[in-house]
Amino acid sequence: MDTVRKTLRVIVASLLIAALSGIAALYIVTDPTTEIAAFGDFDPAPLERLSEKYELYDKDGAVMCAVGSDGRRLASLENVGKYTADAFLAIEDARFYEHGAVDPLRIVGAALTNIASMEAKEGASTITQQLVKNAYLSPEKTIMRKVREIRLARAVEQRYTKDEILEMYLNSVYFGNNIYGIENAAYRYFGKPAAALELGESAMLAAVINNPGRYDPYSNKENAEMRKRLVLRRMREENLITNEEYECALTETPLSSPGTNPCIFVQYAAVREAVAPGRVDTAFDPAIQHIAESVLAASVTNDYTAAVMILDVRSGRPVAAAANEYRNFPELKRSPGSTIKPLICYAPALDAGIITPVTPLLDEPTNFGSYNPGNYNGRYYGWATATECLARSLNIPAVKLMNMYGVERAKSYGKRLGLEFSAGDNGLALALGGMEYGVDLGMLCNAYAKIAGGGCGAVTKESAYLLTKMLEQCARSGTAKALSSLQNVAAKTGTVGSEYGNTDAYCIAYNGRYVVGVWCGAESGVLPEGITGGGVPAEVCADIMKCPALRGEAFERPKTVVCVDIDAAELELRHRVTAAGSSTLPKDRISAEFSIYNMPGRARGNEDLLPGDYENFKVVDGFVDQ
Repeated sequence: MDTVRKTLRVIVASLLIAALSGIAALYIVTDPTTEIAAFGDFDPAPLERLSEKYELYDKDGAVMCAVGSDGRRLASLENVGKYTADAFLAIEDARFYEHGAVDPLRIVGAALTNIASMEAKEGASTITQQLVKNAYLSPEKTIMRKVREIRLARAVEQRYTKDEILEMYLNSVYFGNNIYGIENAAYRYFGKPAAALELGESAMLAAVINNPGRYDPYSNKENAEMRKRLVLRRMREENLITNEEYECALTETPLSSPGTNPCIFVQYAAVREAVAPGRVDTAFDPAIQHIAESVLAASVTNDYTAAVMILDVRSGRPVAAAANEYRNFPELKRSPGSTIKPLICYAPALDAGIITPVTPLLDEPTNFGSYNPGNYNGRYYGWATATECLARSLNIPAVKLMNMYGVERAKSYGKRLGLEFSAGDNGLALALGGMEYGVDLGMLCNAYAKIAGGGCGAVTKESAYLLTKMLEQCARSGTAKALSSLQNVAAKTGTVGSEYGNTDAYCIAYNGRYVVGVWCGAESGVLPEGITGGGVPAEVCADIMKCPALRGEAFERPKTVVCVDIDAAELELRHRVTAAGSSTLPKDRISAEFSIYNMPGRARGNEDLLPGDYENFKVVDGFVDQ
């Protein structure tokens, strides 16, 4: 018996020594001051980015909100309200202000609970550890990752106060539905700032983060209410609320309608306009923002993602933006479809003198080596003017133009207009929006703002004006005819899809004052049947631009653009752009606008062949059969 006891004592002592040695080793290894090459030095940059604050002001100098570098709205700890902070502490880390980076008591308690239930029911991560996971680590579960997590958490606790850590945590935690941060979550689920949250609302938000899919208040309300009640019980057990407050908050918590997300504006303002943290003066117009939100909310459903952006033509800066979903829109790059045609197909061709607005282009099935594009619905129009081809968004003429002057020249124009291309964007499919990564809505609207502003050095002022007049025809009778009731509006639509359905639909419309861009997209799957660029997006553009605040005057014609009568018979029968002669009958005359640097000459055999006024200008014949 004594031998057994001695053996047990040795075993227990050995286990105790091993445990103490393990704890000591873990303490040393996770000490951030211990230099270990595998872990490297602590990099505060990710947390510094979480702490960066941009204070946005509108066009009149009124305070809008504080946002992070990724455009999420921020709340200060002192303004989130006691209920909110206490709800998160109660359910996630009740001893947060009492322990260090890790909570030994909670680790032991969680271990005992999990052993007793034979399930991994409870975790023991502190709020500091959760912050570190979100800011630094991948979701993989390994011993090395856990060691690194503890090491980073200890480094964080050495550099920041508990209040600073809690504030960073609340402003970065994920609430589902692409929502990050307590302020965004408060607006998304309850239509109010975090400072105004009531007890039940605070408990609901604290409930969501445990499993944002399972406890989604919209799609899984019963689960969310159940988890909310657990949060409230924990708050009562920690004496953070009274029994009366607990009982009152148990009733179902009403949600606000998902509504629209104005964060898309602050995302672009923070990402593209801010030079450094601090004050950021924007062009934000509250009245136009209200129009954008109202029209979008009345026009789209939550079956797909939709966004609208409005830019000031003169400055190229956003004045309003809204979406029906929360996500980082500046990072959302999609194929632009046919909205890219005016920018990289027609603008370079106008600048190079390859076409004028009335140049005939032959629209017929055409093979470009291994590339065989087709028109929408397989319909072809034969000879049509460049304006007609653009207004109808015909594919073959656009590809022909790019094929004539080359993909590299097309990309150079796109880059001047602010578009970005990957190394793989080298084929003629680029003419139809075929890009490896695509563009974001703000980038696309900014490119059109440069055209609306007279070219802004990216294209000549003559080409910018002529392209605008061509796009006016698109708004009057082309694919963007939903805007036909409006005066002085140019527009282009785009639709991206496959045999299974459409995935993206655009309309970019502008006048002399504003550019309005609308995008509808299905990030997985396809859009509801019938949604094309000329449908919902164009209708939203029209409803926004009919408001008096967004109306614009007629586009100003440069002095270097002139009207010339051309010979309609030559155009129709011989597919040539030639100036009408003195013998051309009035019924055979068509008035068209041209750059003085690319005007039509007289038809061969005409008594007025190449008079002095035209001798320095080239004849534009368009595409002819060879």
